[in-house]
Amino acid sequence: MSLLRLPSSRKGESQHRSGTVPGAARRWGVRLAIAIAVLVVAWLLFEVAVRIITTDLWFDSVNDGSVYTTVLWAKVLLFSVFGVIAAIIGGLTFLAVRRAVPRLSIHEEDDVFRAAFRRHEHQVWRLIMLLAVVVPGVLAGERAQGYWQTYLLWSHSAPWHGTDPQFHKDISFFVEVYPFHLMVVSLLSHAIQYGLWIAVVGGYWYGGWRIRGGRQKVTRSSVILLSLLLAGYIALKAVGYWLARYGLTTSGQGPVTGMGYTAVHAALPSKDTMVVVGALCALALLANVFVVRRTRMLVTSIGVLVAAALVVGTAWPSLVYRLREQPSAAQVDLPEIANNQKATLAAFGLDGDVKTIPYNPSKTIQGNALVKLAMKTAQIPVLDPNQMSPTFTVKQQIQPYYGFKSTLDISHYDVAARKGQDVALAVRGLNISGVPDQTWVNDHLVYTHGYGVVAAPTTEMDAATESPVFLNGGMPPSQEIPVTRPQVYFGQSFAAGSYAIAGQPASSHQNLEFDHPGAKGSASSAHTTYTGNGGIPIGSTLRRFLYAVRLNSSSILFSSELNSASQLLMVRDPRARVAKIAPWLTLDGDVYPAIVNGQIKWIVDGYTTSNRYPDSQMVNLHGATSTTLTANGASVAQSSTGVNYMHNSVKAVVDAYTGKVTMYAWNQKAQPDPLLTAWESVFPKLIKPQSSIPSALLSQMRYPTDLFNTQRTLLAQYHVTGPANFYSANDFWKVPSDPTVAAAKKINAKTNTTTNVPAPSQPSDYISMSANGYGSEHYALSSPMVTYNGRDLAAFVSVDAQPGPNYGKFTVLDFPSESGGESPSQVQNDIESDTTITEALTLQRGGQSKVVLGDLVSIPVAGRILYVEPVYTQSTSSQSFPILRHVIALYGNGAPSFDNNVTAALKSAFNSAGQN
Repeated sequence: MSLLRLPSSRKGESQHRSGTVPGAARRWGVRLAIAIAVLVVAWLLFEVAVRIITTDLWFDSVNDGSVYTTVLWAKVLLFSVFGVIAAIIGGLTFLAVRRAVPRLSIHEEDDVFRAAFRRHEHQVWRLIMLLAVVVPGVLAGERAQGYWQTYLLWSHSAPWHGTDPQFHKDISFFVEVYPFHLMVVSLLSHAIQYGLWIAVVGGYWYGGWRIRGGRQKVTRSSVILLSLLLAGYIALKAVGYWLARYGLTTSGQGPVTGMGYTAVHAALPSKDTMVVVGALCALALLANVFVVRRTRMLVTSIGVLVAAALVVGTAWPSLVYRLREQPSAAQVDLPEIANNQKATLAAFGLDGDVKTIPYNPSKTIQGNALVKLAMKTAQIPVLDPNQMSPTFTVKQQIQPYYGFKSTLDISHYDVAARKGQDVALAVRGLNISGVPDQTWVNDHLVYTHGYGVVAAPTTEMDAATESPVFLNGGMPPSQEIPVTRPQVYFGQSFAAGSYAIAGQPASSHQNLEFDHPGAKGSASSAHTTYTGNGGIPIGSTLRRFLYAVRLNSSSILFSSELNSASQLLMVRDPRARVAKIAPWLTLDGDVYPAIVNGQIKWIVDGYTTSNRYPDSQMVNLHGATSTTLTANGASVAQSSTGVNYMHNSVKAVVDAYTGKVTMYAWNQKAQPDPLLTAWESVFPKLIKPQSSIPSALLSQMRYPTDLFNTQRTLLAQYHVTGPANFYSANDFWKVPSDPTVAAAKKINAKTNTTTNVPAPSQPSDYISMSANGYGSEHYALSSPMVTYNGRDLAAFVSVDAQPGPNYGKFTVLDFPSESGGESPSQVQNDIESDTTITEALTLQRGGQSKVVLGDLVSIPVAGRILYVEPVYTQSTSSQSFPILRHVIALYGNGAPSFDNNVTAALKSAFNSAGQN
């Protein structure tokens, strides 16, 4: 018998062993997976901690640590509150689904997966519970923290002391309070949506409902749970309908933004009705939870809400619009147009300081007197900042590791030849790709900065070389505009991820950083050491380790060139630097340099914007500010977002050497900005008063480009005063397209075939000139405006760009329709149709050269517009640059003149216009 039992015993032992080994393997596999998951989570948390610590260190380096702390705590608060709410809803929903009884029966043969789930559910339910809590919590928290600006603005809202015409609420409610209410409703709705997903998906797996098999499709407990969740969701929808009433103040259904006829007489009552319907449906669902408990009640409540939304919320306003407002808008929408006109002008700073002058030709100023008047009242440019950057590069680059911005900046300085001279300015930035030997040490420790400023007057060229007359340039530099600290550690040439490590102990005499090359013909070069305080101290091993992780560079940790005084210079682009400190500002796309008491400063214009200002016209910021300069990348393009409130309330200044960012409140006496006041209460001491701006810096500030381009877009329509005339649109203007873009392509084309590509808008021009063409010149930003068909000149808009008593005052020269003159596109067409000019340009284009057309500049002179266009030629070979060849001028309705200098071109143009 023992012999007979022995095999069975061994067989059992073998089975035991075979059963033990896979079980142990599974346990070890689970442990390994858990260990890997823990390591991954730990590494992710470590990276988050590194990012928080290093970001905090950066903010400390710019002395704005409180900004980061305020933003961080706002994000943490929002993440915590709404994350916890979503997590609680998700967890309770899962528990309700799991514990709900009875469950619908299933047939294992027909429903294999659910059967398997039920068998193993007791092993995984804790993991599912964890997912039901964590996933909604994290998703809701992530979504909530993105609203930190909305929360902070709401928590520091203050009255604007102005009301809307429909609800008679303070403007602050719409701009600062209403968005927060929308945020709360949206986030709570999403939290309940996560619960609904858990209820539906979990209900299927736990047998709460089914599609096929059996007579009963849904259990009563599932009906109760879904009814409860939907009651909360629909109640929030009712609140949303109530809030949507206020959103009608920025409705775009009518002829203008605001509450038109349909909004007042249909959309508003429909929202009120939907509030009642939503509340009744929510109550019906609650009754279904506690009393009825029927699927039919659940479906009926949802069906009623959907049907009401289609009929009351959509069809009713649509029918009123089509049958009443659209056919009769010329009468019924006049009140809203009047409200819109008033609100728009106030929201964009155009409700004052806009002077319109009927502009008629002078009959007393003739001949040479016109030439003298033109030269006296304007600094007529022959150096086009949009075309002459290559010339600056070839003449003043010095070495390939230097470079200039693709478009020069126009400013004005007192120089020996003229007080208030218009000057083209360019900072010689560091081009790291031009470094001869690109190693980590060279890229980050040796070549750390650009050097110097190049400047030239816009009104003259060197007669011998037909190139700019440089006021500042060369190496070592000659400087008519003194620069005592030429090193540029922070500038526009630095890419987003660029960083440098600089600095030596006070006792050190080692100068590792390359400063600038020696004089021409010299093999020696100068070296220096950064002595500013704009970097992050990384002398300690811990900080080097943190930034080695953050920047993914082990060299930071192990390099022997770093020392106890080393500083890490990050976020080196001035615009990005300001954006990091004040992300609530919309920044101008054109950042410009200024020389202030021998130091190089970058000036960044900041706007407070909103899309909630009641009845103000919504403007696409990208479309309104797009010009040739944004099309070719010379200026940063604005995002495609709608705004209906825009004020230039902040001037930010970045020191090119230290990187210090100073932000000043701007123009608050002339145009108080309540939105800035709210942000100042959020970030106290971040914005300094305008009175603290040094006079030398103040003189170099100017009216910003993107604001002016937006305002000229609005003035094209909002110069019309009466609502009836506004609706007829028969006197609307248009911003002219840039005629030189297509003209240059046509002139340089090898064949006669051309493609019709829409030209970008013509850039506005900074130029010192008289606003009316008679008085003394002043630094201004200007643009012509054309009739709606684009054929004729309609107006000329300019704004005083020089800080002072007249800063921000607009002058609109309104041309009579019968003698306004030609638009820029028609003038360019006249130039291209002139055989003398085209033959000369064809000869210039021949061989290995091309024609470069400068900007067609418009200047008011004695009742008409003088157009001036410099013409350059440029070789098609490498290292080529434009040189001035001709100047084209046209005055009024005369013929274009074509000469080698401005004076001669003006004489011919005035004579051609009949001014003898």
